[in-house]
Amino acid sequence: MSKIKDLLTYEHRLVSIFFLAWGLIFLDRLAMSILLPLMIHDLPLTSGEIGQVSMWQTICYAICAPVFALLADRLGSRKRVLLIGIFATSLLTAATMAADSLTFLIVVRALLGASEGVVLPIAITLVALESRPHRLGRNVGLVYAGAAVIASTIGPALVTQVAAATTWQMAYLVISVPSALAGLLVWAFVREPARSESAALQSGTTKAALGAAVRNRNILICVVISVFAMAGLWTINSFITLYLTEVTLLSVTTAGLVMSLFGIFTIFWQVFLPYSSDRIGRKPAMIGYAALAAVTPALLFLFPQSGATLVVYVVLGGIFLTLTSLFTSIIPVESVPPSVMATAGALIMGIGELLGAFVVGGAGSLADRYGLGAVMAAAAVAYLVVAMVSLALKETRNAAVPAATETLATGGTTTQEFTA
Repeated sequence: MSKIKDLLTYEHRLVSIFFLAWGLIFLDRLAMSILLPLMIHDLPLTSGEIGQVSMWQTICYAICAPVFALLADRLGSRKRVLLIGIFATSLLTAATMAADSLTFLIVVRALLGASEGVVLPIAITLVALESRPHRLGRNVGLVYAGAAVIASTIGPALVTQVAAATTWQMAYLVISVPSALAGLLVWAFVREPARSESAALQSGTTKAALGAAVRNRNILICVVISVFAMAGLWTINSFITLYLTEVTLLSVTTAGLVMSLFGIFTIFWQVFLPYSSDRIGRKPAMIGYAALAAVTPALLFLFPQSGATLVVYVVLGGIFLTLTSLFTSIIPVESVPPSVMATAGALIMGIGELLGAFVVGGAGSLADRYGLGAVMAAAAVAYLVVAMVSLALKETRNAAVPAATETLATGGTTTQEFTA
């Protein structure tokens, strides 16, 4: 019984630590979008150039996420690789304060994208290995909720207030410190999976499992979903503060408060959306929530200065931020063996971010030509495509997920079946 209690306690501790770590890391990434209205006074950037910065940040994220996830899976050194990603992201966030040109900004944010790409796939794999199967959706949702609480709720108000009181450069320095502290928590309290859990990570076995993973129906469909969903997500995230100030005509601080209200409701979605998928199924959740995700950018495009539109953005906007947990984390870990969990999730996220990055870059050029409203129209279309593609998914709810807690019931390792 003491062993069972220890495992359950560690499960809760792990989720809590990654809730904090992912929220702070995600704030590091969103910081530029939040601070853009102030940065463009010192760095005169066009919408196209802003899109280029976001594009290269996303490209590096997309390339490094699967590369380092595969390395971590192969070596069985997930914690070590995770720590490198967290500490590098913190340092690069601080380095952004020195940006004095477009070139410098592209280089620093591209490297930040590379380091951040390491974090989430490995964190979710560690959570999946320690989660009771019926709690997987809930636990993954709580980790993702860190982004809603810290990056989307506390972050915009805090960052804009710090920048208004000091400078945008100081705001980058302030938010880099908590990320480093989160890395220290991971170093002190997160353990590497036991060797028995990593025994399958030998070269031949991993290659075979990886080959099966890339041929898996759900993985392939999730890659397509990821391309359109990431394009929509980062198109909105890259331009939303600028859109609220330039098109909706809010002040910078008011926009920050609106985004913080948005973050409060996103907390609900980050927990409820994955939890509801535990009840109704992953496929129905993907279809329904993707359709709802299209509503916010569509209304921002059609009625940008309407108070009702702002209400919808605050209440429903969090869905497009939350949907990621289903197609990059929950569905993949229920579809592949443990030896390639991190790799499968990172491939889905990486390919989606890579191809979606070019959409973000193109969205900036589109905005220069047709106005900022065009980026919201493009995002709405992207999420409608996600809803249609999701019809091809194979349900994975109740699929066996290898977790430390299986040992609670069996006293040893069990053979798992995965959706094909």
